[in-house]
Amino acid sequence: YPYLFFFIFSSLFIFFSFFSPATVFVKYFADGSVNLNMGASDIGTGTKTVMAMIVAEELGVPVERIQIEHADTGTTQFATPSGGSKTVPTEGPAVRAAALDCVEQMIEMAAAELSLPAAELEFRDGAVASRREPSKRIAAGDLSELKRRRLVVGVGYRGRNPEGTATCPFAAQFCEVEVDRRTGEVRLLRFLGAHESGRVMNRLTYDNQVFGGIVMGIGLAMTERRVLDRRQTGKMCNLSWHDYKIPTALDVPPEMVSLPIDLPAPEANAIGAKGLGEPVTIPTAAAIANAVCHATGVRPTDSPVNPTSLLEKLVAARGETAERSS
Repeated sequence: YPYLFFFIFSSLFIFFSFFSPATVFVKYFADGSVNLNMGASDIGTGTKTVMAMIVAEELGVPVERIQIEHADTGTTQFATPSGGSKTVPTEGPAVRAAALDCVEQMIEMAAAELSLPAAELEFRDGAVASRREPSKRIAAGDLSELKRRRLVVGVGYRGRNPEGTATCPFAAQFCEVEVDRRTGEVRLLRFLGAHESGRVMNRLTYDNQVFGGIVMGIGLAMTERRVLDRRQTGKMCNLSWHDYKIPTALDVPPEMVSLPIDLPAPEANAIGAKGLGEPVTIPTAAAIANAVCHATGVRPTDSPVNPTSLLEKLVAARGETAERSS
């Protein structure tokens, strides 16, 4: 195939994070069930799953017994918008703090009931027990004060990002392309996203964020083109999905790999996790453009890199080469 060129290339990326306030309530009921109340919304990225896992880890409660009440301005707390790859590192520490607040209150109840110092007790597997004498323990549901009150309410807040510490995620993405120099057609063969976003809270939601982000980046790189009116008044002329092409299953590479660099970052926040979302989408187009340049010698400087735009650049490059040769 003399007209086909295959090349692999990469792009590197650092995403800068920022501080957002968050307040979360966790209610632990006497029957062992939990209500998590937070203002953050789940826009399909698995926010509710991750937050429930944080509560389950701290309170020793099955995820199935955790009810999540969220994104209701009438009943939940203030939260900034879910975006900017900040929901997990912003709301997550507040959720953990609220769950630990519940734990501290139950330890105080158990200290009075067991006649032991609170500092000597720990909460584990749904019970409060002595560190020195594990036989001295009491299940949370058996605490007299909890039975009387019927619930414990914990409140958690998100503190500021620590000064002098890098709390931003890092990324490196690689792709292999096939370019037909006669037609300008580009086919994506393989794509790999390697992301260091601190602790991987849930592998399934993590990988889905990576794959979805790559597909969105492919749209920017190869298919999506916004057409504005001639007068430049900001009116968009793309009338439908026929005129504004988003990627389909035929446009994505047959092989996509998510490679998490699982490095918990306790110096960043209380859960050791950082953002993942935009850090996947943004470097995707750059990796594709770099691979196309490596394959053809032509540097794409705008998007989309479609057959029409690339062929124009290839023809121009051939003309310049011919002139230099003559």
